Amino acid sequence: MPTIRNSEQGRRLAEARWRKHREREAEIVRLAEAWADDALSLAVLTEAQQRRLIGNLLRQGAEGTLCEVAPSVVLACAEVGIDRATAEQAADLVALFVAEAIEAAGGPEVALPTPETWRQTVNWDALYDPDGKSLVTGRIARESQAEMAEPTDGD
Repeated sequence: MPTIRNSEQGRRLAEARWRKHREREAEIVRLAEAWADDALSLAVLTEAQQRRLIGNLLRQGAEGTLCEVAPSVVLACAEVGIDRATAEQAADLVALFVAEAIEAAGGPEVALPTPETWRQTVNWDALYDPDGKSLVTGRIARESQAEMAEPTDGD
């Protein structure tokens, strides 16, 4: 994972990760649509196989999304000044809530990333000091406000 030196880099990295995730999901949808458009491809699959294929594609997309939930919650917690231990607990809970919401909405049963796995994706040293205090409190908001205040070329 790249080292995040400021909140703007963190924001750009988060946007890039979400963009990649959306691109992967779009590719899965394109693949499913291609199979659906090709009558011969679906004709060789039984109805149970078709359901299993679609279920696997949905599960893969949902689990990919869940991998991004906890790190995003940690970043938001750091931004508002929540300590690291509380941020980790909140991230675990939010990931669990999102998984339950997916299933409650009729989505597939999804596997949550383990806390150890998602914690490895966070650059803790850029967000929190050794005592667990946020190093970036308010920085995203301040930099966003400064960005909005910058004059534009003729806009």
